[in-house]
Amino acid sequence: MSLCHIMVTADELNEGLDNVGLTPSEKDVFVNIFNYIEDVTGEWFALDTVKAQSIHVAHDPALIGPNEIYAGWFAFWMCVFNNTEGGSELETQALGAIRGLFFTAAHNRQITVPSAIETWWLETNDVHHNNSLNEVVA
Repeated sequence: MSLCHIMVTADELNEGLDNVGLTPSEKDVFVNIFNYIEDVTGEWFALDTVKAQSIHVAHDPALIGPNEIYAGWFAFWMCVFNNTEGGSELETQALGAIRGLFFTAAHNRQITVPSAIETWWLETNDVHHNNSLNEVVA
């Protein structure tokens, strides 16, 4: 088994963050959750567990709210999902992260992100062959 970082291109994440409605200043705060990597292949944002856990204490709530943080995570995991091979472990991880995000955001009384995830889940059913967030395909 080969281990690697889960990461997405900076351009794709920025586009995803635009699509979920984050403002430029909210995007600037949100991307600090990730490690920024620049190499010969381009610019990337990679998961960083320490930074991801510290966003709740390290950011100014006036700059980015909980709904925007949930929306940012949704954008990130959509980028991961969109760039994985069908049936791969990474695709399964991305779907699990999106599903977990749905329930976490809903539990925390968010409305926009769970609704967007539910819509996305139904629209992408052809790819992951699971038309319900409540069920697992065995």
